[in-house]
Amino acid sequence: MDTQLNNQADGQQNDDKRQAPGLAGLLSRARTIVLLALAVFVLTDLIGLTSLFWSIVGWLAVSASALYMAYESDLRERRAVARTQARGVRAQDEAGIGTALLNQLPDVIVLVDGRGRILFQNLAAAAFTGQSAVGKLLGSTFREPSLLQAVEQVRAGESVQAFEIVRSLPVERHFRVLATPAETAPAVPAVLLVLHDITDAKRIEQMRVDFVANASHELKTPLASVSGFIETLQGPARDDEEARERFLGIMAEQTHRMKRLIADLLSLSRIELREHQPPKGSIDMKLLVKEVVAAVTPIAERDGVELFVELPDDLPKVRGDWDELHQVVQNLVDNAVKYGRSGKKVEITGALHSENERAYVALFVRDFGPGIARQHIPRLTERFYRVDAVASRERGGTGLGLAIVKHILNRHGGEMVVESELGQGTKFTIMLPLYK
Repeated sequence: MDTQLNNQADGQQNDDKRQAPGLAGLLSRARTIVLLALAVFVLTDLIGLTSLFWSIVGWLAVSASALYMAYESDLRERRAVARTQARGVRAQDEAGIGTALLNQLPDVIVLVDGRGRILFQNLAAAAFTGQSAVGKLLGSTFREPSLLQAVEQVRAGESVQAFEIVRSLPVERHFRVLATPAETAPAVPAVLLVLHDITDAKRIEQMRVDFVANASHELKTPLASVSGFIETLQGPARDDEEARERFLGIMAEQTHRMKRLIADLLSLSRIELREHQPPKGSIDMKLLVKEVVAAVTPIAERDGVELFVELPDDLPKVRGDWDELHQVVQNLVDNAVKYGRSGKKVEITGALHSENERAYVALFVRDFGPGIARQHIPRLTERFYRVDAVASRERGGTGLGLAIVKHILNRHGGEMVVESELGQGTKFTIMLPLYK
């Protein structure tokens, strides 16, 4: 940094020379020496120590030297001022750059002085504590006892403190906190606080725990049923032909249920592994819907449900994976037939849709059944969430269908909207970006 400062100062040397004081200015700086030399040489001439000629020569030489020294002194002063100014500018630039960088960080960063007042906070902290927190006591913006205690411990000379806190309002958020000493001035025991938001990690961890618990529960019930029937067939019902036939039918049904669950679990796992990889193929949604409807029609006819399909001939292609989008559409149509069969009709329509200057193919699947209560709609895509668990199991549902749909749409850059009113049926809308 000193080299850069020297270069900046030296770069102003020519300007300094042009701006150097004139002869009057130099005489003003050197007048003491010039006048003193004049007095000395006049005196030496009067008492006969030197001739008038040499007295004049000596006085001119001393005066010239004094003027040169004044000139050099002036240059040194100007360069010193320039270096000081350069250091000030550099310090301001560095402070500005440092503040700008800290403001870009997502973590909350707060500097607290020895009196417990906030010296600095970045933008993330301002959103956390308020814009006018600088200068206030830390305890007026942070009410967590563990955080305030950690700051006191660090100020008292203890080592770095690391712990977690939870803020409940306005929504629950989890933070990992690091409190460490900060060197601001020798006599000021400042503390640097860094709060890293770990809310998403906590939610993912909880989702994993819930997933394992739900999957275990879903498998435990049919396994217990199959195991109980096997024990019965091996024991009391060994020779009961009628009971054996009935039990074997139930065992087969429970086995199919476990197979569906395992298949959905594997499907969900595969989709999650490549969710970050967008598909590259192009799909004709009209052909895909036609294939799905052909597969679902026998089930719909069995349940007395009419499938009504209306898609425009010029519906553009979308970017996607055929098997995955087939799974999405079949899941939605299956659900409409299973849970909306009391309405006796399912409509499948499509259109070109524009939103925020982007074009999508919108596919609508609507049933006219009992509908879904408003409080259930935000949770429909959660794993193993069911509006009616008993009805879902009776109809072969695993509770993973809409979770799979959500992850497939995420991979395809699409989205799903659910609209429903009790007694009026439910409409699922999926929007997929066009193939380009």
